[in-house]
Amino acid sequence: MIVFRNDLLELALLSTPARGFPKHSHDEYVISASLNGLESVWLDGKTFEVDTATLTTYNPGEVQASRAVSDGAWRCLSLYVRPEAFEHYFQAPFEFGRPCVREAALVRELAAVARSGSLVEEGCVALLDRLRALVGSRPSAQAPSLDVVRIRRVQQRLLDELAEAPSLEALAAAEAISPAHLVRSFHRQVGLPPHAWLIQQRLSLARRLLRTGTPISEVALAAGFADQAHFSKAFARFSGMTPGQFRLANV
Repeated sequence: MIVFRNDLLELALLSTPARGFPKHSHDEYVISASLNGLESVWLDGKTFEVDTATLTTYNPGEVQASRAVSDGAWRCLSLYVRPEAFEHYFQAPFEFGRPCVREAALVRELAAVARSGSLVEEGCVALLDRLRALVGSRPSAQAPSLDVVRIRRVQQRLLDELAEAPSLEALAAAEAISPAHLVRSFHRQVGLPPHAWLIQQRLSLARRLLRTGTPISEVALAAGFADQAHFSKAFARFSGMTPGQFRLANV
């Protein structure tokens, strides 16, 4: 259920029958709090557990997965923050320097923001400001290696040909490497193999199109899915809601 949304922020209350989400990524920063029990989080190759007194923080593009450890229904609050939000609200770029912060007061604050009605945006911005001070920004990255540059080219080509993506063999041939080398390098750098990453980018496009009110059948084709049934199944698996529910909450 979408609690609040503007051009820069989205606050959602999520629950899933599967009690978790498989490996995926977001275009946005994500701040998430489990509302009941323990949650096991996988983030860029590392696994850790968080409780109801902990906020998890993800930078755009970081591969993540989560599952409920405790019994009972599993719910979480997630705040999605567009990359340009930090420039807009704080006049400075930012990246989270660590994956979680154990501050029960902040979890309670996020829950209170979700109940605050007309003051949701102000509450989200205040929470982000406190998180910036607590978590700290990631150090500047070093110059990318040749392999990193190569994988970035592959990613860009997949983005440019999202609906009808080139084959693994074609991608590898364009970089003068073997398909196996491409898969290993891509997985090591991105956290997902090429096809799984491609699915995440297709779902990201789908979310943008659904927000414009585009019919679900047209979204499925534009995002490169075989049909609406395959699209709906993938969307619900990674988003915790059907495409119809998502569009209804966002249009």
